Amino acid sequence: MKKALLSSVLCTLLSANAAQAEVSFNGFANIVAGQASSGDTLWGYDDDVDFKQGSLFALQASSDLGEGLSATAQIIARGEDNWEADFEWAYLAYSINDNTRILAGRQRTPIYMVSDYLDVSYAYPWISPPNGVYDFEITRFDGISAIHSFTVGEFDSSIHAIYGSNSEDLLVSGVEVTDTQIDNIYGAALTFNNDWLTLRGGYFTANLSFSLPVLDPLRNLWTNAGFEQVVADLTLDDDTGEFLEFGVQIDYNNWLFIAEYVDNTYEGTPLGDEESMFATIGYRFDDVLVHLTYGKDEETPATATNGIPLGVTPELDQLVGLTDQVLAAQREDSSSYTLGTRWDFHDSAALKVEFTRFDNELLNQDTSLVRTALVTVF
Repeated sequence: MKKALLSSVLCTLLSANAAQAEVSFNGFANIVAGQASSGDTLWGYDDDVDFKQGSLFALQASSDLGEGLSATAQIIARGEDNWEADFEWAYLAYSINDNTRILAGRQRTPIYMVSDYLDVSYAYPWISPPNGVYDFEITRFDGISAIHSFTVGEFDSSIHAIYGSNSEDLLVSGVEVTDTQIDNIYGAALTFNNDWLTLRGGYFTANLSFSLPVLDPLRNLWTNAGFEQVVADLTLDDDTGEFLEFGVQIDYNNWLFIAEYVDNTYEGTPLGDEESMFATIGYRFDDVLVHLTYGKDEETPATATNGIPLGVTPELDQLVGLTDQVLAAQREDSSSYTLGTRWDFHDSAALKVEFTRFDNELLNQDTSLVRTALVTVF
């Protein structure tokens, strides 16, 4: 079915070409191999060599329909999804003038510095953007957006505002959620850029509704106990999530510095608040880049039992303890160091090698991960 749909889209675009629409194709690929230290798992890798996690192949078709109107579709097949093709982008764009564009359809949520090329490993120094900061699941949406470019002093600047929704099942804090309905996704990102400095900030919010089957037994127990407020706090039903981001990049002579900070908050929900940051410093030796990245991730668990009286009955005390224990499993306090190299051995391809040391400071456990990648654009 997906292959038939892909063929249909490509045929449509080729037919448009015959009708005087200008069509262009490009793509990118990441072939990644990774292995974690013996007996450990990290970011989808275990102690067996894995060639699927992080590997992907993508094709993008763009059609210039004339008079400021264009169409873009991007299809990605990921190794971790058994190479099943999926539409990452599918939108129409209209240029009102030289500085303002309106987009409608499936688009990338502009929540990160590298959101526009999030999957294009060739476009940034790492094999993949640093985990923690870049593990927010709502990376795309269906809706509309506007991009306006302007100048502030020496800076070429832009603001990217969006509004839309998302109904894809996803993982939140490592927990699978279903019956997803994320509405009223809106916000904006502001970027300032000159020859060597990029500054960026963004704020986004959304109404979250989805099922967390893992919490069903707890909700049933609290319902039977008659504490509806606790049930509400353990349920995601039109609750609000907020996402704040700041980033900076300095690319001066042979030196490269990138840092980014994100803060996710979910009030009145069973999801914990998250803070993550990373900082990368690198130096270029001709066609080789050596870089070091430090990352820090903290998650504060949600609370649902505040105000519940203790000592009333042993059963209620036990239920409070069980609930606090389940929610406390979201707590995270971890850090990581990644030493990597990138060799641009070809005009459109690069070889990358990285070693990561991940420290779980709550469990006092260390995990190592080695990855290598061949990345290209075409």
